[in-house]
Amino acid sequence: MTYTVAPHLEYFNIPLTDFVAARPEFNGFGVGAYIFSHADPTPRILLLQRALTDSMPGCWEGPGGACELETDKTLLDSLVRETLEESGLHVSHIIDLVAVDCWEHHRRSGDKIRVAKYSFIVEVQEALLWAAGKQQQVPALQIPVQLEKLEHEQFEWAIKEDILLSIRSPNGRFQFPLGGHQAPNILRAFEFVEQRQSKLRSGDIAQ
Repeated sequence: MTYTVAPHLEYFNIPLTDFVAARPEFNGFGVGAYIFSHADPTPRILLLQRALTDSMPGCWEGPGGACELETDKTLLDSLVRETLEESGLHVSHIIDLVAVDCWEHHRRSGDKIRVAKYSFIVEVQEALLWAAGKQQQVPALQIPVQLEKLEHEQFEWAIKEDILLSIRSPNGRFQFPLGGHQAPNILRAFEFVEQRQSKLRSGDIAQ
């Protein structure tokens, strides 16, 4: 895995076993990725629709899943792996932490575990290309998303207005779990991206 990490996120770059040991109140850890396309006039976010045979059938979310203590070296490695497995896209840079969500998960066996999920905004290699010596954004529909069919039915590149309409109306394009964290986190990710673009335009941060 080859990717870079924003300096303020370097504290995640510790062995996953150490990260988990420092948080004994949780039994499970997960990660989520929010991927944006910036080729259109307004940013678009990649959403995946959960398989109808899975839990929360038909609901929409970003790529993500559970950390694997046996194989993932760090939490960020979990993020990169899950993004690749669920979307076929390769994370090139981890930009920012959007949210940390905690909940109690009820297993089919009847056991309960406490889960902490860390969701990040990431860049992927496939969303950028070099042409005439310059880095250019790839249009959303040309980004080669590849789904894991057992987990997700389809994907869409959504604009912020799509998300807002889906939250406000039962006739919206996207269904999100009631009372869940996905919709608020997606809107928060849009806010992060809008703030970052504003700072880029003003020269407050480098490209």
